[in-house]
Amino acid sequence: MNKPLKYLGYCVVFQEVPNETSLAINISGCPHKCEGCHSQYLWKYRGNYITEDIEGIIGKYKNFVTCVCLMGGDQNLEELFELTKLIKASGLKTCIYSGLSETDVFLEFVPYLDYLKIGPYKARTGGLNQMSTNQIFYQISDGKLKDITSIFWRSM
Repeated sequence: MNKPLKYLGYCVVFQEVPNETSLAINISGCPHKCEGCHSQYLWKYRGNYITEDIEGIIGKYKNFVTCVCLMGGDQNLEELFELTKLIKASGLKTCIYSGLSETDVFLEFVPYLDYLKIGPYKARTGGLNQMSTNQIFYQISDGKLKDITSIFWRSM
């Protein structure tokens, strides 16, 4: 059985989701433990249970953000799916940052997702801002995933 998702804080961000003011919620217990990860503090399973706090968090920020970005949660896709539905029902856009490499596991999420980032961080290929990245950022509209990763690339 999967452990319930916990989070270690949240903040308003402007770069993680293009053209959105997003509330990024940092989910702990990341199973990927990517070498060179900039958020190693999220590797350990600790913090508050997100299902206990999510409605209060959304209520606090609903009028100030356009999107909620769940940073992680791959270790419990069932709960992540339910969170995505709840956030979408609140009228906000949704985004998931996942270290998984395939979109297949997120197919049932599509009606409730506006954005999806997949791929583990690999130092040799870089993050989303590098043309060589293995990570892909999708915008989802009408049930279709459109790769918009190039929006993040630094001009050379």
